[in-house]
Amino acid sequence: MPDVHGHAKGEHRPYTEERPIAYSARMLFLWFYHACRRQSPRFLMVADHANYLTFEDPGAVNTVRRALKLAEAGDLLGAAETAGVDIMHAAAVSDGLRRGMRFSIGAEVDNDPRARPDAQNIVDAMRPDGIIRSVHFIPITHPEKGADWLWPFDNEEFSSLHEIVAADKLWELYIAKLLDDLEKLPAHVVGHFYVPATFGRWPAQKKLEEYEDRMLDVAHRRGLAVEINTRFLYRDHPEDRRKKYLEANARLIRKAKARGVGIAIGSDAHSPKDQGNAFDVVIKLLDDARINELVFPVAGRLARVALRATREHLEAQAQAHRQPSIPGSSITGFSRAELGLPEEIEAAGARAGGRTARETGPKKRPSDATRTSKRPAAPPAGASTSRRSAESSTSASKAKASRTAKPAAPPKKKKKATKPPAKRPVASARKTSSPRVAARKKKPPVKKAPARKKTVKKALAKKAPARRLREPKRGTAKKSVKKSVKKKKSAAKRR
Repeated sequence: MPDVHGHAKGEHRPYTEERPIAYSARMLFLWFYHACRRQSPRFLMVADHANYLTFEDPGAVNTVRRALKLAEAGDLLGAAETAGVDIMHAAAVSDGLRRGMRFSIGAEVDNDPRARPDAQNIVDAMRPDGIIRSVHFIPITHPEKGADWLWPFDNEEFSSLHEIVAADKLWELYIAKLLDDLEKLPAHVVGHFYVPATFGRWPAQKKLEEYEDRMLDVAHRRGLAVEINTRFLYRDHPEDRRKKYLEANARLIRKAKARGVGIAIGSDAHSPKDQGNAFDVVIKLLDDARINELVFPVAGRLARVALRATREHLEAQAQAHRQPSIPGSSITGFSRAELGLPEEIEAAGARAGGRTARETGPKKRPSDATRTSKRPAAPPAGASTSRRSAESSTSASKAKASRTAKPAAPPKKKKKATKPPAKRPVASARKTSSPRVAARKKKPPVKKAPARKKTVKKALAKKAPARRLREPKRGTAKKSVKKSVKKKKSAAKRR
């Protein structure tokens, strides 16, 4: 069962001592770690109170979200360094995420007068997965503070004021404030509707059911879910109050189902030990109402979670497994857009016929000691030096067929590169289609190549002085220098 209501910032302090507490990535990560260690609840959302908000909260929330992505991808070291936790904590969260556990970060926004005036701006910067809208204060006439004093009616420190304010008046003020906030302010879940009954203060039965109907009408119109809060069930309360609380929640569940309003379950835990507490009691109420789906806030929407797999869920899961999964562009399994990377590389890979960067990398040039130009010789027909994958077998076979069908194409390119431009200009400009004529024209440059080298060496020997012939020059070998020196000596003797 998903738990949509938890407070990672800890238990309540005395009213006058409560101060804003900043989130940290470690705090949030460890909150999820305890759930992964118990393997329950499988879906968990943190939603701390608005009066605890600070400017550091959005940064910590974004950091822990990055750490959760790394943990889900299996990068334990990256997740641990990002969240500031140990490797064992990252390993437990990574294992939980791979088993199907999901975590969200939201906020419980109420009308606490101690909250910052710009609290809603901080909540928006956090990009919450869900907002729980609740009411903890109502305006009353205090005997000492005067009129319009905001009374924390569910706080035990101010429980003595219940003797001054009647239960009917309390519920009337509470419903008026709650419905007004639900109509005007952003929300996803209606939080703990029966919170005025924390100390056993209930209105008349007929009036209570009227309030339930009005709240459900607003929730249905705005697409909100209703929370069934279990904190009252595992705290110390008399048995008669506990029984009445269960009866009211069972009635609310049936009405919500009849109106098509989503149902969310929240433990309202202020400590990891209370995560998912008393859910075994609530699941009986859901079974009696024949409800198999609950809601869980994810990225600002209410996702549906099935309690038990039905034939419909099994068929949908089988269909998902039959479809081939497209892997991401990195070892994390996430898409390049999700990781904040450009998508040009993926597009280029798709145009290359499915080849990866390693398969289409640079090839080694074939080395040949007898070649006379810098241009590499064309590979023989039927041979290939490239590495091909199974995906490119079709394109490779087509390329091979095209090479075998045109054997005269490579010699033409080689002839144009090696032929001297000064000699035989007419022969170089001709184009023949006969392979015999092409072979005849290819032989003279091969035979005259040594003679051409000798003439060039003789010309160099005549122009250069004798003392510079001993120094090696660019493009000439040591052997050629020695031969040229000997030839010049012989020329001197003739003189």
